[in-house]
Amino acid sequence: MSSQAFSEAPELSARVAAGELAPVQRRLPDSPEVIHALPGARYGGSLRSALLASGDENGVLRFVAQGLTRWDTRFEHIQPNIAERWTVNRDATEYVFSLRHGLRWSDGVPFTADDVVFAVNEVIADRRLSGPPADRYQAAGETMRAEKIDTWQVRIRFAAGNRLLPEELAGPYGHHPVLYPRHYCTRFHAAYNPQADAEAKQAGLSGWMALFNRQCPAFAGRWSNPDKPTLDPWVISAGLGRGLTPVVLQRNPYFWQVDQRGRQLPYLDAIRFELFRDPTAILAAAMEGRLDLQIRHVSGVAARERLAALVASGSHVQMSLPDVNASAVGLYLNHTTVRDALRRLYADVRFKAALSQAFDRDAIARGVFRGEVTPWQVGPPRGHRFYNEKLASQFTRFDLAAANHSLDALGLTARDAQGFRLLPDGARLSLRAIVNSNAEQMIATLEMVRQDWAQAGIELVIEALDRAVASSRARANDYDISVDVVSGGIDPTYNPRAYLAQHPADSRQGLPWVRWYDSHGTEGLEPPPAMRQRLQWWDEWKAARSAAEADRLFQRILAIAAEELEVLGTVSSPAQTGIRARRLQGVPDQMPGAWIWPTPNPSLPQQYFFTD
Repeated sequence: MSSQAFSEAPELSARVAAGELAPVQRRLPDSPEVIHALPGARYGGSLRSALLASGDENGVLRFVAQGLTRWDTRFEHIQPNIAERWTVNRDATEYVFSLRHGLRWSDGVPFTADDVVFAVNEVIADRRLSGPPADRYQAAGETMRAEKIDTWQVRIRFAAGNRLLPEELAGPYGHHPVLYPRHYCTRFHAAYNPQADAEAKQAGLSGWMALFNRQCPAFAGRWSNPDKPTLDPWVISAGLGRGLTPVVLQRNPYFWQVDQRGRQLPYLDAIRFELFRDPTAILAAAMEGRLDLQIRHVSGVAARERLAALVASGSHVQMSLPDVNASAVGLYLNHTTVRDALRRLYADVRFKAALSQAFDRDAIARGVFRGEVTPWQVGPPRGHRFYNEKLASQFTRFDLAAANHSLDALGLTARDAQGFRLLPDGARLSLRAIVNSNAEQMIATLEMVRQDWAQAGIELVIEALDRAVASSRARANDYDISVDVVSGGIDPTYNPRAYLAQHPADSRQGLPWVRWYDSHGTEGLEPPPAMRQRLQWWDEWKAARSAAEADRLFQRILAIAAEELEVLGTVSSPAQTGIRARRLQGVPDQMPGAWIWPTPNPSLPQQYFFTD
């Protein structure tokens, strides 16, 4: 496509004419990626969506964030994105990424191999800034390293194989190699700015590392600093963290994709995220037609029923998003709890089996999910190549007699005046479950579990917390059970957090185990043999030289997960739903509802547009 074929949004043309902006052909890469958009696509408009005011920043990430790679729209294959192509050697220890020639940050500065090298070697690998590197960025006890080949090529090396790297880079947690514009972030790094520490202290911060993480944050703070350049389709103009003030993102004039007619994307002028205190307010805004696209917080069965009138009016369309999770509500039993008596019980599968048998999944399916789901433990669905019958169905039948028998056999026969069992130390057998206070279906499920467990002499204390508070409690290891979806249904190898302790935020069956694994034994708590074996096989899985070898290893991981029963599932996951304004086009009415396929990002919101 010749440079003469390129065109841009009217607002950008006006800035070019005023001498405020370079012509479009100088802002685009030499060969911008061509996206085939729907006929009739046009520029203009501000899309309205909604977030909660606290702990909901991932809603922005899932809409706009870009990585070196991306998923295709069917959640089947990894595609080029910021990287135009890549190669990998036979044992997956070395990747060479070819960046798009001429691609620029949102402030017009070229994005080159130097940016990736800086991000990998001086941010991701620096524990002072980033803590122990995540599993995705290391192998054989060593953090990956980056090497500049030339301006547009970078080599990433691992000490052992890491076959999952392209998938990780496409997921929501894999953007770090392209998050740190070197020309901007080095201003706050002591190795490049000798005054960084003094400047940090003048700003009331402890030192240059705190300043760096404030100005160049990775995730939660990523949407709060409008000064930090980005490679995303829209850039922050009004950031997150100002009470209920909307988060606004405006078109990036240097975005690197065009449509088949040579028109620079995105089509939409802006994205406006209204902030609300609770999901009820978001649902009310959706019901009033004030949101153009909404999936978060309106996806449950009850919400869908309340939105039926809006859909019937014709102004909005209901979207169906098949869920990829293994269970709609999971009970992550904290095997690293500081309560010694409970930790010993969690180590005994008979106790966990009793917990599983002591609540009625059929009643949950009917009462909370309107019969749209079935009892399910965890694991991939039937027909999947990793389906494991034991993992999926063991101890899912409500059998209070069997549960009571097992608990008695464990010596938990003494009870208090209220009928609750007593632990060997005389304390009540009481389990504290932390759950997001906005997760209505999860809380309703827990309430049914609470009533059933009481019949077995087990007290369940439901602690419904702000999402940020729940995350803080999890990091502090201050919980007995953490409640969330169980990932790894359709996507078990991409999201195995419930099957082995590899996710630093969400493998809540034992987060100190994850820290031990990520730090190679220098932090956290050493896992028991069954988990150490799975982590070893996981390392071997990442280094496997064939798909068949990798599959055999992962099947072994799931088999041990079934034996250990560390996470209790409840019911299968219903399809997520959402709404879109009928005049908003380019949005698939069916797409995966997933975190690893960060809905709706791979559907390319940059090619969404409004009709009249």
